[in-house]
Amino acid sequence: MADKYGPIFTIWLGKHPVLVISNYDAVKQCFTKNDIVFATRPRSSHGKYLGYNYAGFGFSPYGTYWRDMRKMVMVELLSSRRLQTLKHVQISEVDAFIKGLFLLCKAEGHNGLNPTKVVINDWIEHLTLNVITRMIAGKRYFDSSDEGDKQRFGKIVKEFMYVSGNPVASDVIGFPSWIDFKGQVKAMKRIMKELDSVMGSWVEEHYAKKETNSRDEHDFIDVMMSVIEDNSTLGYTRETIIKATSMNLILAGSETTAINLIWILSLLLNNKHVLKRAQEELDLKVGRDRWIEDTDIENLPYLQAIVKETLRLYPPGPLSVPHEAMEDCQVCGFHIPKGTRLFVNLWKLHRDPSLWPDPEVFCPERFLTTHVGIDASGKHFEFIPFGSGRRSCPGATFALQVTHLTLGRLLQGFDLATPLDMPVDLTEGLGITMPKATSLEVILTPRLPFEFYEDR
Repeated sequence: MADKYGPIFTIWLGKHPVLVISNYDAVKQCFTKNDIVFATRPRSSHGKYLGYNYAGFGFSPYGTYWRDMRKMVMVELLSSRRLQTLKHVQISEVDAFIKGLFLLCKAEGHNGLNPTKVVINDWIEHLTLNVITRMIAGKRYFDSSDEGDKQRFGKIVKEFMYVSGNPVASDVIGFPSWIDFKGQVKAMKRIMKELDSVMGSWVEEHYAKKETNSRDEHDFIDVMMSVIEDNSTLGYTRETIIKATSMNLILAGSETTAINLIWILSLLLNNKHVLKRAQEELDLKVGRDRWIEDTDIENLPYLQAIVKETLRLYPPGPLSVPHEAMEDCQVCGFHIPKGTRLFVNLWKLHRDPSLWPDPEVFCPERFLTTHVGIDASGKHFEFIPFGSGRRSCPGATFALQVTHLTLGRLLQGFDLATPLDMPVDLTEGLGITMPKATSLEVILTPRLPFEFYEDR
């Protein structure tokens, strides 16, 4: 629609006026002078049925509760200090990921040198889910042989992401919510029942651990139990807040990171010169006598540029989560009435030829030349993969940490190719996070001495 109506236009989505923007000036105005105006989320069935009746901070309307929860998440859970204390979780899970792939190569090739075909999606999805569930609840959910309930948990997380991206007819058109068109509400209730059972069991285990004065390491649930008062004055019980916050963090921190990594590998496999340069940078700056560490990332500008360029082409949400105007305002000279919903078309913004020369071309070098200094902090309005302003993603730093470390060790540890050297299909799938439509098959060949993998 942006090609037809331009970079800023309004439409009606059922009974709701909607502002859609995709140019630099409009984005900057919405998230600077109008940031407080657009700081709330619209009421929706998703927030009610998937967000513990808006207790999940991602769904919460702007107000005291949201501000308190955002502060808790940023200060107590996702601060640099907290992420540093849990850094060993990321490292150990990436170690297990690399060792598992090596053992697969060794089993398939007998001597470990033969190229081995791997469907990489499940491996990456299990890695990111393991990292976030260990940080939240101290639980590792997957290894290469897990079946049953744990596999079901991963599947239900995917179902949540899928239904959360589908508009609910009663929200849009305004007919009574008991008219459940296509069973959308029924599906959300089923998904939430399963997820709530898991979240509830985690909280109960932590209460039991607290009563025994266990000295186990503190995870996010331990932290929330210590900072959220019982009989909370925030409008929800402490248990509800903990479950809702845990669910928000899992869904935002695992699925989107996994999808981003899969897009990165897909683009690298279709651009072998970029893959080669990335491995050359790793060999030069890190070497082949030790594994890359998180402290090396700042000295790997090309690796960082690859991640940025992938986020430009395939942002975690190509159409932003909706905002809603809390009062009348002006955007680029247009009068925007109170109650208007705001969507940022990141897909078009990040491919605007006036901002990005040759926008359809995968070119990490742009972030080392013409766009050097631009990052994903939300302060550069031509590039906002994690959003901008008050409602930007609080987990961006965590997501980038996991992405950089995983990508660095994978490229350092293996040569990558595709079956028959065929190009990767880059068709986008359905869902709010735009997954790749088809699974990614990769040919892996270990490129380091065997003892490097086996000692992990």
